[in-house]
Amino acid sequence: MVDACTVKTVTGKSTNASTGVVTPTYSTLYTGKCKVQTYEPHERSPEVGGASVTVQRYAVHVPAEAFVPDVGQMVTVTACALDANLVGKRFRVVALLHKTFATAYRLGVEEVV
Repeated sequence: MVDACTVKTVTGKSTNASTGVVTPTYSTLYTGKCKVQTYEPHERSPEVGGASVTVQRYAVHVPAEAFVPDVGQMVTVTACALDANLVGKRFRVVALLHKTFATAYRLGVEEVV
């Protein structure tokens, strides 16, 4: 793993008193090395609010037992050795891919834009 990321979990919400906009608050679970992959391209095009969007599935690998992963956590790529365009990309964990003898947690994620 030559890249780095931060994994956060939602801990609550905050409401802007003047605008009424509600935004989630986060707590950091992990900061360290990772790897981003498109292990098997799987895109879908759901209709949202009358518009079609494309959702691309990725996998983010982090060291096994680095933290307890859960669906809904947010992953932000903070450094990438081979593709500067990945830095700043945000992903939402949508699947936990467990296996025996794991050296890494392979998290099924979707990009958040």
